Amino acid sequence: MDNSMDIKINSGNNPIDSLSFLWIAEFEEDCIFQIENGVEHRFAEVKDRFNELKYFTLQHKEKEISFTVDLINGLIIYNNYKNTEIVEKKENVRLIYFRRNKITMTESGDQQSHQIWYFLGFQYLDKLGNNQKIILRIDSNGSFLIGE
Repeated sequence: MDNSMDIKINSGNNPIDSLSFLWIAEFEEDCIFQIENGVEHRFAEVKDRFNELKYFTLQHKEKEISFTVDLINGLIIYNNYKNTEIVEKKENVRLIYFRRNKITMTESGDQQSHQIWYFLGFQYLDKLGNNQKIILRIDSNGSFLIGE
């Protein structure tokens, strides 16, 4: 899979400008890039095809940093490094992805700061049928914490 992105978005008051990471969804037959030919694809397009989704990648717009959820094997791959050892067989692996914004305002109502965190991971059924989840919290620089 080619993780390169050609981002050509008009600058200005575009909410995409504040994002550090953009997503790529790889399906059985094709891929959807969040930004393609200057047009933003909505995440709803990915949700509509969850049953076909094989890999979901967050790629940093400026740095060579990527996080990929392998929904076939239930793995999170950092910068295309894949450890081939699978410790536990995971069933019914499902993507978790969302963003959280923290905006700090001044008393006069002006924006003082804006932080975005990306949450990426998956949930699955373990061998006993219990629902488990693994989630990364990623900041705009690519630093991350692992949680459940």
